[in-house]
Amino acid sequence: MAFTACIILIGTNAIAKDKDKELDSVVTHWKNLAKFNGSALVMQHGKELLYKGYGIRAVDYGNISAEKTLYMIGGATEMFTSAIVFKLQEEGKLSINDTLSKYLPDFPNSRKITLKHLLSHSSGIYDYMNNDSLYTIGVVTPVERSVMLSYFKNKPLAFKPGSQVQYSTSNYYLLGMVIEKAADTNYYAAMRKYILDPLGIENSGFNFGGFASWDKAQGYSILNTMRFIPAFNIDSTISYAAAGLFTSAEGMKKFFNAMMSNKILKKSSWETMTTEQGGGFAYGWQVKDIYGKKAIGHTGETYGFASTFFMIPEDSTVIILMNNDFESEVFMIADDIAAVLYDQPYELPARREAVFLEQRRLESYEGRYEFPDGADLNVYARDKLLWGKMTNGEEFTMLADKKMDEFFMSSVDVEFYFIREKGTNLVTDVIVRQNRKEIKGHKWQ
Repeated sequence: MAFTACIILIGTNAIAKDKDKELDSVVTHWKNLAKFNGSALVMQHGKELLYKGYGIRAVDYGNISAEKTLYMIGGATEMFTSAIVFKLQEEGKLSINDTLSKYLPDFPNSRKITLKHLLSHSSGIYDYMNNDSLYTIGVVTPVERSVMLSYFKNKPLAFKPGSQVQYSTSNYYLLGMVIEKAADTNYYAAMRKYILDPLGIENSGFNFGGFASWDKAQGYSILNTMRFIPAFNIDSTISYAAAGLFTSAEGMKKFFNAMMSNKILKKSSWETMTTEQGGGFAYGWQVKDIYGKKAIGHTGETYGFASTFFMIPEDSTVIILMNNDFESEVFMIADDIAAVLYDQPYELPARREAVFLEQRRLESYEGRYEFPDGADLNVYARDKLLWGKMTNGEEFTMLADKKMDEFFMSSVDVEFYFIREKGTNLVTDVIVRQNRKEIKGHKWQ
């Protein structure tokens, strides 16, 4: 019996070692395509299969990314904020069934909105991050709370609270204020008291721009072999309880381990917090399916950073990708990692190579394409190249890919997919993909 067990153990270790190499190869491939620059941590059955930094923390210094490099985690801050809310509920200091009026009675519609609505993005409150005027005040400096509230406080509700789900950063901004009322301390102190200190999560917190550390990553709006543009650090008074936290892959690992072992919170609280309430949202967590298994976690996008954090409790799988290049493809990389872990097929993208097209072919794409927001893209052929110009923008070159009807830009991560009408073979639309988002424009001229 012992001999058989030994054979099984050897076989399991061999498989794990093979996956170690394959996972490293996958992430390295994306890094070599300038699509990933950061830290990766992957676990399955509680065993670390990959824990490594790729690329650099800062171009100016040439610092190599490492396991404990610090990154802004953007919207993933919501998982931590939600955990504080549930801890306060366990202490009897609030209930997620409370209306907002109990803590912020002057907020419009506060009697209609519960903490549950805020936690699950079903409040209908306007998302202040959609307000363009926010950026005119300078997001790198502290902003008074009254000013922040003015960006969404008096906006009409998008729908009756609880009737729909629509992501809004404002929900978690308000939850930060609720925490301060219920805990009788400021939000940042509450985070340290209830989460960071008990879990031993070091070198983490807020005020990322003012935090001095050699392990801190510089965020980039663009970071590739041809061009790099540093991103500014958004002040924590703006991102606050919705997206203001910074930490490392090690910190995220400790947080996920706490959930798995029911630390800080009771098992019932963790289960309630991670139960989907609609639209793929739980209470501060996102819920999705990965090869038939329930995955919980959150994505995190903020200036200069794009990350993803998901775990599958069923088999103690954890996928953490923290990245300081906003144009990276962390979500696609996470999909490839999941495919490796569950022995599913996947195909890594090839390095893009530009090809030259004959003039007649280039001219078939010419025209003016209108987008839903009213902007136009003017496409025209010149000097044996295809050019584009957005409304009030500067012209740029669109390099032809080897794949038919696909183009890309060399200096920034933007792709163009032209669509042809069946029968006539005429180009009718273009899909523009940038920063993991797609928008479709219709040819009208």
